[in-house]
Amino acid sequence: MDFIVNEITKRLDEYLKSDVSGIRRTVLHAFVKLKKLTADTLHRILIERNFAITLKQVTAMLGVIHSKLGILHAHKNSYDAKYEYSLKEKYAGIVEWTLANTKVPF
Repeated sequence: MDFIVNEITKRLDEYLKSDVSGIRRTVLHAFVKLKKLTADTLHRILIERNFAITLKQVTAMLGVIHSKLGILHAHKNSYDAKYEYSLKEKYAGIVEWTLANTKVPF
């Protein structure tokens, strides 16, 4: 289990170190706070925080977080429903700790 925790922490740290605008940090904070989000909801949150981003870019970002970092769970209620992404409970503490302890590059 320690290997998984170390690997997730390392991946999160690298992901946040290359965050030049603060958008990645904002996305992860949104997941820590709200737990479950759709791409539309996350897009709306980012627009409200004055990030210039399209819905397509948001979905791509969610895909990267889901597949490369492995901290999100994607769920779809039906064939034509939108994906709902949620932060995996076992990684919530790691994400919070990493957000608090990673230096902001900007």
